[in-house]
Amino acid sequence: MENPYYTLLTNITRHFVNFPENNEAREKCHCASTLIRIHNEKLAVNGDISFPLKPDIWKKYFQITKGFKVKEEEINALNDPQQQDVRNEFINKAQSWSFPIAKLDIGQERCHLHLQRPAIIRLLIQKVLSDACYGTLRKSDSRLVKLLPLQEYGLRREDLSFYRAKLMYETLQKLLSYSRWLIVDKEETLPSEGNSVLKLNILSVASKVTAECRLNADSSVNIKCGLVTDPATNGKICQLPTQEYIGLRSNDMCLMALHKYGVRVKQDARFCALMERLGCAAVTVDLLEVKHTSPVQIIRNGQGSTKGASFILYNSARLETLLRTFEQRIEQGLYEPMPEISDIDWNLLNEEVSLFRRWINCLILLSGVYMII
Repeated sequence: MENPYYTLLTNITRHFVNFPENNEAREKCHCASTLIRIHNEKLAVNGDISFPLKPDIWKKYFQITKGFKVKEEEINALNDPQQQDVRNEFINKAQSWSFPIAKLDIGQERCHLHLQRPAIIRLLIQKVLSDACYGTLRKSDSRLVKLLPLQEYGLRREDLSFYRAKLMYETLQKLLSYSRWLIVDKEETLPSEGNSVLKLNILSVASKVTAECRLNADSSVNIKCGLVTDPATNGKICQLPTQEYIGLRSNDMCLMALHKYGVRVKQDARFCALMERLGCAAVTVDLLEVKHTSPVQIIRNGQGSTKGASFILYNSARLETLLRTFEQRIEQGLYEPMPEISDIDWNLLNEEVSLFRRWINCLILLSGVYMII
């Protein structure tokens, strides 16, 4: 699917720039994020998105020598407080966009746009419910991918840095499968002429580069995972074996369940197995919660982010329980069924924007992954 964030960029740039009909023009529209800024903080003041009101800035980006023509009068009129009708016309035109505009503010030579949040939330929920493939990104039918086997390159399999690369490998496998890429496993299954094969190689920056690795680099895309470091050694590479760290985090999850959530600790096999699974899940969150190329620190003594593994796992289970209980209450006749989409008053969700923004940022992140491949 088309990333809705880039669709919004296209709507804005097409309003202020006349484009030549070529591939470069479309790419320029998609890369306009350097000109048009999306905001994550102080949304009441900054709006959801903003862009400059200086035609010269636009002309530096969309050069006339490449066939672009910036609508200077349109930009200047928007910046003129006496021409309120121009601003109203812009807002009215934006009503037909996928992400309509509620209002705009002018400040510090920038136009700050406030999106119609209820309309956007309604659109996203309707898309998710009606499209089973929502969230998958477009790809070329002729492009195939081969994920090269994960190699140690000098690391031990029990090293946490290697384990992080392994998690990244498994995550990429799922992303490729979900996006319906045709994955080539063996050389003898390579396609005939006309189809290109992209080879992906995942390795840790802690790996020792070998001749084999350099050979792969010449014919594949290398996706590198950052180091796993230990705060106990002043940020040096972690020497703690993976299984020992999983045991440490399993104990953290057990203590968290006991002291924060009031769970009664049992010593039977089922409870111990549950804590071990939670420990593995916590390690996955620890190692993948930052950008894959950045270093990440292990968590000792249960100290970590307040929005870390225990928070995520507890609230995921809590939401699952709430939804399951709700369905049971409907079956028992205690609750009314969920109303139809058309009967929901979306205006009540005007302030609930965090989930929406995370959803958009997730799609941007996925686009970043697919830009690599």
